[in-house]
Amino acid sequence: MARKIIKFTSLFLLVLIAGVSVATMLRQHLTYEAPYPAITASKDLVMIERGKNLVMVTHGCVQCHSPVQNVDSVLKMGQEPSLAGNKKVETPFGTIFTTNLTPDVKTGIGSMTDAEIARVLRYGVKKNGEAVLPFMQGQNMNDEELTAVISYLRSVKPIENKVPDHEFTLLGKFARAFVLKPSLPEKTKTLAKN
Repeated sequence: MARKIIKFTSLFLLVLIAGVSVATMLRQHLTYEAPYPAITASKDLVMIERGKNLVMVTHGCVQCHSPVQNVDSVLKMGQEPSLAGNKKVETPFGTIFTTNLTPDVKTGIGSMTDAEIARVLRYGVKKNGEAVLPFMQGQNMNDEELTAVISYLRSVKPIENKVPDHEFTLLGKFARAFVLKPSLPEKTKTLAKN
């Protein structure tokens, strides 16, 4: 009797693990619907300077999105660190490579509209509908702050810097499949699709 229980339990666990593994792989590219905020970048120098302050200081975007090793030292010298991304961040979920935030058309945000950038910042949904990693602090920015940040990002020098895809561990793939969700407004949360 004990052997039958062990055999049945082993078979059940094997099927469960296989099922979770298959479901995890099938859910790696879930897409979400999110609104596009009506944001348009400004060429106003005061707005751009405010955006620079939000990116460099308040929200700390530069800390992750600059390839520079010691960002604080560069900032203290009064210099502006690049936002070309490609900083490698090792986590239990895998190796994360930060995005190029310069307006380079090939490798940065230059091919995105202002509304697409605003959607990423506010809701955590990329141009292709997939969720971004939830490390950003921009989800609570109001429209004026979003406009300032996007205005600043549009004003920096474009830098061509191809960033590799993230390399997720098994834990990271599981989190991406079942845990990672964008910051969607209540009425659109049920619109996730495979």
